[in-house]
Amino acid sequence: MKTRTLLLLSVGCGLLIVLAGGIKLLQVATDRADVPVLELGDEALVGDMTVVVSAIEATTSGVNVSVELSGVPGAAVLEGWSMLGDGELSEPSAAVSDGACDATTIVPDGGAEIRCTLRFPAVEAEQYVAYQRGGELRRWAP
Repeated sequence: MKTRTLLLLSVGCGLLIVLAGGIKLLQVATDRADVPVLELGDEALVGDMTVVVSAIEATTSGVNVSVELSGVPGAAVLEGWSMLGDGELSEPSAAVSDGACDATTIVPDGGAEIRCTLRFPAVEAEQYVAYQRGGELRRWAP
């Protein structure tokens, strides 16, 4: 083949690649992956865990979130939780205190649920509390 033919073919292939990329960009731009916001007390199946957030209470020392979990015996309760407040994501404290979930709190065997309180840092405005497990995410708003 001649050099000119090869150059024209390479420019044509490049234009097709740019066109395909533009089409894919338009497809992705219209995709919606909204995560619904649940109300307090709503039960959700997140991965293989059943989760309920029953209360979110802001105090001067932090934000207390009352949760109930069941489904995976031996799973650490603190894993997967986060809170969006004042524009920043924070994780729950692992400090040991009365009635609070700590680093040693696990889901009991036999399908029993555990009820405890997650403690987050103090914020002026909490937007939501989220739990992520098994590639799924659920949010609860106060």
